[in-house]
Amino acid sequence: MPDRKTAIVTGTANGIGAATAERFVREGYNVVGLDVKSPEAGPAGGHDFRLCNVADEAAVARNVADTVAKYGRIDALANVAGVVLVKPLPETTWEDYRRIVDVNLGGTFLLLKHVLPVMQKQKAGAVVNLGSVSGHVGQIDHALYGASKAAVIAICRGLAWEMAPYGIRINSISPGSVDTPMLRGDIEIESRATGKPYAEVKALREREQALGRWADPSEIAAAIYFLISGEASFVTGADLLVDCGWTAR
Repeated sequence: MPDRKTAIVTGTANGIGAATAERFVREGYNVVGLDVKSPEAGPAGGHDFRLCNVADEAAVARNVADTVAKYGRIDALANVAGVVLVKPLPETTWEDYRRIVDVNLGGTFLLLKHVLPVMQKQKAGAVVNLGSVSGHVGQIDHALYGASKAAVIAICRGLAWEMAPYGIRINSISPGSVDTPMLRGDIEIESRATGKPYAEVKALREREQALGRWADPSEIAAAIYFLISGEASFVTGADLLVDCGWTAR
């Protein structure tokens, strides 16, 4: 519907991206969801889903152009797509490096590169890029992943000043432990490495949280929507930690 606001959300096949797309749909947005794989839940929950590798510039450019052609504008961008690597750095291959950097930083860069000119013409827009608590604190076997997320946080700070004259706000959000396929995969790796049952490792990691539980993806989606919404109209260049007190310890 051309008379509604329009958002592009990446990584909508599952987890935080899927929850974010659902939240924007509930808030009345046209939502274009991008992911390299189809949504796990089947039909895309009311949003306009397209298969897209965010590390492929031609695919990103095409989908951004298609979004503008169909809906007329882009009011919000939520860069959620990402991949994780749990591996000691000396065992990390160049292929591992390229995948983490190309998707986590490269995908964020490409969406920004092609969406921001649309927002500049509009003289309005808001962006939230997904960082991570790993971009703030050291985590064993997560050095490369953390570095990619720290870079995402840094690019937001620079762009906040670059885009401010156009009325565009740029922020990032750094979640802690969220109950997603990505985190469950981490727990499976730890379970195999330690020989402990998955449930035992999960319970241990939940007890590490100040509130004794992981976040639901919808809680992160709510924080993303807040930063996009007019309620955060004076917030730009910020990184919102939604980490259940992890960095406050």
